[in-house]
Amino acid sequence: MATVAEVVAQELRAAGIDRAFGLPGGEVLLLIDALRRAEIPFTLCRHEAVAGIAAGVYGKLRRTAGLAVATLGPGAANLMLALANACLDREPLLAITADLPASWPPSHTHQRLPLHEVYRPLVKHVEAVTPLDPHLVVRRALAAATSEPAGPAYLTLSAEDAAQPARLVSDEARSVQPISSPVEARVAAEELARRLSEAERPLVVLGLGVRPDLAPALRRWLAAWRVPVAVTPKAKGLVDERDPATDFVGVVGGMAIDDLMVEAVQRADLIVGFGFDPVEVDKTWHAHRPILWVLESAQAAGVLPRREVLLVEHGALLAALDELAPPRNWERPFREIQEERAAIAAGRSRAPVRGLAPVGIVEALARVLPPETIVTTDVGSHKYLFGQFWPSRHPETFWVSNGLSGMGYGLAAAIGAKLARPDAPVLAVLGDGGFSMVCQELETAQRVGAPVMMLVIADRSYSLIRIGQENRGLPRYGVDFEPIDSVLVARACGCAGTVARTIEELAAAAREALAATQRGIPFVIEVPLDPEAYRPIV
Repeated sequence: MATVAEVVAQELRAAGIDRAFGLPGGEVLLLIDALRRAEIPFTLCRHEAVAGIAAGVYGKLRRTAGLAVATLGPGAANLMLALANACLDREPLLAITADLPASWPPSHTHQRLPLHEVYRPLVKHVEAVTPLDPHLVVRRALAAATSEPAGPAYLTLSAEDAAQPARLVSDEARSVQPISSPVEARVAAEELARRLSEAERPLVVLGLGVRPDLAPALRRWLAAWRVPVAVTPKAKGLVDERDPATDFVGVVGGMAIDDLMVEAVQRADLIVGFGFDPVEVDKTWHAHRPILWVLESAQAAGVLPRREVLLVEHGALLAALDELAPPRNWERPFREIQEERAAIAAGRSRAPVRGLAPVGIVEALARVLPPETIVTTDVGSHKYLFGQFWPSRHPETFWVSNGLSGMGYGLAAAIGAKLARPDAPVLAVLGDGGFSMVCQELETAQRVGAPVMMLVIADRSYSLIRIGQENRGLPRYGVDFEPIDSVLVARACGCAGTVARTIEELAAAAREALAATQRGIPFVIEVPLDPEAYRPIV
């Protein structure tokens, strides 16, 4: 008779999960071994938060839930960042941790935490795996994690229960109920066309609620109707930002030159929120501007707008829109904003800076790296920079923690992406502050065969916080630190690296990094930067 751990592993494998990320502990050894025997390799990371973030990106790219495994107590507590990120960024993640056996007395308080109570407000499903029908527990958790809005599910399994024989009594899984009755696609298409026909300056805002497989149909509609379009950071790549057939306005949601993007939003007399989720937006304009919500599901945390909602399957809607003629011609109503954005990206606008200009860093890399490169960014000024100006060309090639905006995301996401898409070049962009939090995971990348490129923008400061401090008239305090030799750290972890101080050196370093990663060697490029260089754009 199969043990509980074996049934859990078999159920996960049957669901298409082919990799686990995590840290071991004595209480999860039986589960990890069961995963091994079920041909689900265990990817050892250096911190549980990194494991959870990598798992979330890996799962989303593999069209299933990512799997993170940790022990009880501190191991489970360290997953908070990853679970919170998956909640707000709508990434399918199943976390399984150990817990104290139910047979142990309450007086045993060593490593005892109220894990279910802690995580229940944050995740879509919480349950303990026990010997009774463990297969159904796993199915319920996976259904919750992968149903839209996708997000985290959390299971506990004690070492005592993991070793017990499983008792399979029922084969009925709890169904996932739809949030409401959807609008018929043709009706939704006609309503959308009618509303657009009445608008002088419409703006379609694509958000993380749009499925990447719909990008071709979405691009056909936008090109045929020539309706202006913007994206949120998590939706970058749904449209080709350099395609002249698309009237691309920019990236909304708190990235660089956000003042210019908010101006575009304020000018719009109709915003079509196509899969748009305000979880990505750090301002409140979405509560005051006229928005027609075109959604397939509720938004993060189960929120659904109370009015002006077309709840419709996006693929069917786009097919219905194909059958309709464009309701009118808009003649690029945001031309001035687009031209100003292009001038800033080319370094022809806003205050000049000493040394390297941040926009020059982006352009130098974009010239060298192929358009299918997957870019992940950490959190800080560089996130604003790449979120706005990196020219995303393909779906699922730009990854950022935006709903939560947690530091430590960039390298973890890159490792998950590289393992999920081993043939794609992967570039992680970090500041030296974020690098210092997770640099040990370079050894993980080297060991598990995830040869990623890493750009470390070294400004010796938490520059975004520093700028905010100065904008408030506060003295600079608690935001600066001494230089960190990221290339030396990379070499200590078995990786390669170099420093680039000019645009020409950066282009050469990018070519060297691309070649190194093709040989299986992770590569770090450090670019020293004056933190004041960010000020004109953030």
